[in-house]
Amino acid sequence: MHRPRHLGTAPAFTEKCPWGVLPEVTTSMRQTWKIILISLLILLVSQVFMAVLASNAFEKIHVASELSRYAVAQKDFKRKVEAALRFGKPLDNLLGMDMLIAEYARKYDDIQNITVHSADLEVFYSLHPVEGGGAPFEERGKRVEVPDLLMEVVESDEAYLISMPLFGPGETWMGTTAPASAWVGSVVFSFDKQHIRTGVRVFWEKRLALGAVIAGFASLLLFVLLFRISGPEVALLRKRIFVRVLGVTILAQIVFAGTNAFLFHQDHVLVLRDRVHAQLDLLRSEVERVLARGVDLERVSRMDEFLAELLDVNPEIVSLSMHDEIGEVRAQALKHGTDMIPNDRQLLDSGFAVTLPLRVPDQSAPLGVLRAELDGKVLGAMIRKLLLDALTVALIASLFIVEQIYFLVSFIGRRRSPPLSGASDQETLDILMLARFGAFAFLFAFALPVSFVPLQMRELYTPLLDLPRNVVLGLPVSLEMLCALLSSLAAGTLADRRGWRTPFLAGIMVTAGGLFFCAQATTGGQFILARGVCGLGYGLSWMALQTFLFAHSTATTRARGSSHFVAGIFSGHICGTALGAMLAERMGYAPVFLLGMVLALGSLLFFFLFMRSTMDRPARDTPTTIVRPRAVASYLADRNTFALIFCCVIPFSICQVGLLFFATPLYLDQLGVGQADIGRVLMIYGLSVVYLAPQLSKIVDRQERKKPFIVAGGLVGGLGLSLLFVYQGFWAVIGAIFLLGVASSIGSSAQTAFALKLRATQELGTGKAMAIQRAADKLGQMLGPLALGALMSGVSISQGLVYLGLGYMALSLLFLVAARESGYSHGMSAAGSAS
Repeated sequence: MHRPRHLGTAPAFTEKCPWGVLPEVTTSMRQTWKIILISLLILLVSQVFMAVLASNAFEKIHVASELSRYAVAQKDFKRKVEAALRFGKPLDNLLGMDMLIAEYARKYDDIQNITVHSADLEVFYSLHPVEGGGAPFEERGKRVEVPDLLMEVVESDEAYLISMPLFGPGETWMGTTAPASAWVGSVVFSFDKQHIRTGVRVFWEKRLALGAVIAGFASLLLFVLLFRISGPEVALLRKRIFVRVLGVTILAQIVFAGTNAFLFHQDHVLVLRDRVHAQLDLLRSEVERVLARGVDLERVSRMDEFLAELLDVNPEIVSLSMHDEIGEVRAQALKHGTDMIPNDRQLLDSGFAVTLPLRVPDQSAPLGVLRAELDGKVLGAMIRKLLLDALTVALIASLFIVEQIYFLVSFIGRRRSPPLSGASDQETLDILMLARFGAFAFLFAFALPVSFVPLQMRELYTPLLDLPRNVVLGLPVSLEMLCALLSSLAAGTLADRRGWRTPFLAGIMVTAGGLFFCAQATTGGQFILARGVCGLGYGLSWMALQTFLFAHSTATTRARGSSHFVAGIFSGHICGTALGAMLAERMGYAPVFLLGMVLALGSLLFFFLFMRSTMDRPARDTPTTIVRPRAVASYLADRNTFALIFCCVIPFSICQVGLLFFATPLYLDQLGVGQADIGRVLMIYGLSVVYLAPQLSKIVDRQERKKPFIVAGGLVGGLGLSLLFVYQGFWAVIGAIFLLGVASSIGSSAQTAFALKLRATQELGTGKAMAIQRAADKLGQMLGPLALGALMSGVSISQGLVYLGLGYMALSLLFLVAARESGYSHGMSAAGSAS
């Protein structure tokens, strides 16, 4: 009987096993419980993460639906006031308004006030006195996004306020002319928020209970799959742990997301039916008042016009109709593009129809019915939005889960005190995985606000040094990139002298401080400086982790360690960008900056728990060596180097940052795209690089000539931007971002391979050459927003991107002509290649 080996110990056999097969590598009981507990922790954290994200996204739709239901009577109030205005009466001289306001106030249990004011905010009528007159509506609280364009909603500390515009006639009662359908004022209904917030609390309780039940079953399944897990070798054992934890966790996420979307859709349909029922009830009251006077149903005049008016202000209804007692249609209004009403049985079976009988007091039998059909397209759009939100959340959660499981697999086999020498490749990779998760955690916090930095700057804009407005809007991103470049250079020198810990910890603290100042900034200048501070912290921590990677890697582990490091960066950036955008749409910009600060400080906890025991070592072949100016000038004087940096590296970085972090938020915001959708769009670049780059780099590596791939990448990226000349809009931006990701996947690996083979690189040294190339990359990132902002001072955003794309393609073709692959040095060392 063979004694089981621990998971972190590599199997070593000197002779063949007498039974003809290798014994299973099993885990000790202590190791088993360690794996199970950490796996259950990952499952729990992931489930909470998924529940909070999904429920937060759905809560917004839930609140908007409840507010729309509240607004049904308000729309009817608006209709009656506008009907009086059409007779030529001025808004401040309408008879019976106090009685009308009191009548509609009785329809609600939680009404706080009803006010009618003019376009210049003078209050004419109110249920309760308004102290200090009317304030601008947008200043009364936090704006709440609702799909109904007729409504404006803000949330104050105590109430939800719904404002709807009032439109007057083309001619006033005094005979003077006014613009047709001129805006003359607004009606504002204020509701106590307690009822809706109670509904939101119940909503959250149900979702968290659902998540707890699913997590319980998943935990039981995970326990069964991991108890005394074994495998023929350590590598396969690790893979089994990875696959089982990932599979169970992803399955739990899918079940929760699908069940949550299904239940929410059911709840939403019920809310929608209640809203339509309330609208029909108001209509029934009007019709029954007429019928009670002895008017026959078929003689009710102008009913078609009246139904059409109601249809215009209720987008969720596709048709309204009035039928007599035998089912004949007496009045009908259809949404534009609807040809006919399906038969009654089909509507009732589908649940998309709401029907109310029409009665008069002295007759028991109904005289007819009112029927409304819900718009299936509106419900379909809602389902698509729910699925899109669920897909986004699932993608973020999946990346988050993968990072945790990678960390789990490396952590459970890591020695408490890694040896200075003699460590196996697997032990070395386990240590390097710290850099991956450290990069993920830090970039996750740092990337939370990147989707709205230019939008925040637009809100805080103040003129600066007579610079064009669009250039000033690009300064926060440009200063951030410049400071990141300078601090990364300083961090390299500091890490060589003091080790990687000092710049890493300093970078976290500086980044957290920068995010805090971003949240507190009240002027454009303050915000620009705060983003510069964030850039300083980013450069320090990023270079510190890079130094950690080079210090603890070997020639046989450096490539794999670097790929893990880059994967952690992209995963953190993707998750942070998407999550930050979703939260900004819900909470506003300032709270997201503060959350980023808290999560950045959370990286300190990760350091003290897992990285503090890792010793500082002198970096081996680190690329942070100081490069003297004369060496830089000599390196750039080489024809191939000059062409590569100034025709490829810098132009790509200009297009990358200019498009992703400056133009896209501003352009999509102009199109009316929500902040969450902006975050989703920005995810496309990272996803395309993560999934396409490994596949395309294999093709590049198999080819001796790299120049065609560099040129192809430039042409593809430039073409994506240039397409905005032909087609503009949401999908054009998505295409441009995707093609830029393809360009990066094709060109980046080819650029690195091309540079490493250059004779000038070998003469200067690989580390120094790569440091110069990274500095050029940061320089281009700094110039991107400034260049595009300068172009936008004379042309539109889309035209500015077109000019950048054409310039990028022209420089790529210039590189094709100027560069010579005959300038290669084929005697490249293995160490240099790994660098």
